[in-house]
Amino acid sequence: MFDIENWSKERVHTVMREVLFSMNYMWFLMESWARQHCPEQAGEESFQQLSDEFGRYQAQRLEKILDDKLTGMERLIAFVKHSHWCAFEEIELTPLSDTRLRMRTLRCTAQKAAQKWGLSHYDCGPGGLRLRQGFFGRVIPTAKVERVFTPPDPKPSGTPDAAACEWIITI
Repeated sequence: MFDIENWSKERVHTVMREVLFSMNYMWFLMESWARQHCPEQAGEESFQQLSDEFGRYQAQRLEKILDDKLTGMERLIAFVKHSHWCAFEEIELTPLSDTRLRMRTLRCTAQKAAQKWGLSHYDCGPGGLRLRQGFFGRVIPTAKVERVFTPPDPKPSGTPDAAACEWIITI
């Protein structure tokens, strides 16, 4: 276990950020390996359930540290702001009403990595939907997630160029 009680806040932050980035990188490598070596299984429901489980588990862990009195949009936004999405990405959260939240990823690191690896895009739509369904369903059980677009889908008119994907969460 890290000796964080004796580390500076800056050192804890730097080490944890590097660990997070390493784990994120490894996830992409493993997912890419599975798609290359086991393409039939990578498209199956059991593989997609891994994303759903990760989302639920992350929200469950965050419940331990976030204010349990938060409800509605405040609860959704607090959970996203403490999630892996905000650890790795620039996330834009826009409440559209008391029951609808737009979540956009700007300048996505996964899309940048895919281009660096010579791919036109990283196909994150199905897994991204399952991940969000698991996550938001744990945060608020009635939450529904709608995929507006993910690469390679065309962006709706008026969407900023920097937007890599967009989701609507309704509670």
